[in-house]
Amino acid sequence: MQLRGIEVDKSKLYTKEALISHLNENGGSDRALSSVRTFYHETFGNELMWRYPISDGLHAGALIVTVQEGFVSLPYNIMNEDEYEIYELDRVCLFNEEALQHFITDWVSFSDDLLGALNDMLKITQGKLQ
Repeated sequence: MQLRGIEVDKSKLYTKEALISHLNENGGSDRALSSVRTFYHETFGNELMWRYPISDGLHAGALIVTVQEGFVSLPYNIMNEDEYEIYELDRVCLFNEEALQHFITDWVSFSDDLLGALNDMLKITQGKLQ
């Protein structure tokens, strides 16, 4: 499959269950994913993981990880300075089309609002908007 211009041999990806098992064995945090990130980067030239740092309505954010079956959401509500995000491993789910579309719609709304606010802030700071 092609993902972000990279040819990805799906057979070399973690399975959903192997990823969850790895996280369970290593503390369930973002730090526990360092070896997976390294493996993916060495194998594919990309980590094949993306942070989704806005709430999906149930969690503070999520990490999207490419696996053999597709893409999983690793949701989190807790973060700390040592382990970073602490994933809720009992809530890991494989994305379907509807869930991906929901994430896209929410991201566009969030991004458009933030970009508009930042542009207004810049204009106010420059004295171009009152």
